[in-house]
Amino acid sequence: MNNLLSRNMFPPLLAPGLRHIFVQFFDLKEHAPQYTHYMNEMSSEDAYEIDYELSGTGPMPLMPEGTRPQSDGILQGGTKKYVHLQYGLLSEITRQLIADDKYGIMKRVPAAHARGGLFGREAAAASLFNLGGTSITTTNGVTLFNTAQPLMGGSTATTIAPNISTIINSPGTYPNRPTPDTDESFTAIQQAINMFTLQPDDRGIPVHGRPKWLIHAPQNRWITREILGSPGKPYTANNELNSLIEENLQGLELNYLTSPSGWGLIANKEGHMLKFYDREPLMAQTDDDFKTQVLLFLSTQRFSVGATTWRGTWFSYGP
Repeated sequence: MNNLLSRNMFPPLLAPGLRHIFVQFFDLKEHAPQYTHYMNEMSSEDAYEIDYELSGTGPMPLMPEGTRPQSDGILQGGTKKYVHLQYGLLSEITRQLIADDKYGIMKRVPAAHARGGLFGREAAAASLFNLGGTSITTTNGVTLFNTAQPLMGGSTATTIAPNISTIINSPGTYPNRPTPDTDESFTAIQQAINMFTLQPDDRGIPVHGRPKWLIHAPQNRWITREILGSPGKPYTANNELNSLIEENLQGLELNYLTSPSGWGLIANKEGHMLKFYDREPLMAQTDDDFKTQVLLFLSTQRFSVGATTWRGTWFSYGP
């Protein structure tokens, strides 16, 4: 396919008298960045970054008088490699079209590139949710959202961790995805918060996890407003208090979720390890092909996204 833009393709731009040109990358307002609300953004100066996970020690046991203390150490987990990928767009426009365009549209093609560049970032960040149940993995080697996240301490960890016997699906694991996946509802959110709050570390010691964002698709904005915005418990006539109000959850609507029924919880940025490594920010370049008299507009960026750990997250893909 020849993508060279020339005068014969845009005759209206060569003639005076156009009242208005509806240019989508000018006139259609794009969404403000969404990924910046929930991704931990950081820069990188290398070809890739590697994260490494270690556990702590187990709980300190009783030490009877005159006895030696119990020996323990830290456990080694896995690694997570963030490889920075290159993204780019090239537009080729003849010099004649640039010169004869009476409205200066073609000179502003880099603005269209910037719009596409932001979409690339949003889609890559949202892939953590879209693919987190199938192909996105963390340092423990299983998917980001899983019904049985393996703990380094094994069954000992789940024996130690308090009050999780009715939550775990198998000894030595902890879920951050329901079994089975459920629709967003008042009861489902309550159950998700319980699972979120009782998350242990790999030795069974409870961690302080508190969800901040209720992630949802645009199709679920109505139910999210009803659940989080009603002073009384929704869908009942008993005038009960809406107990979710005190959780201070904030709805975060993502236009880049591919499942209309997908929804989940994540902590604030300090409480999770969803990462966006910016290796090279969006850069626009212009060059000239002297022989063909074609101007080249090139925009590139380089970044990586991923998750080091599953903690601080919870997600359901709907029924």
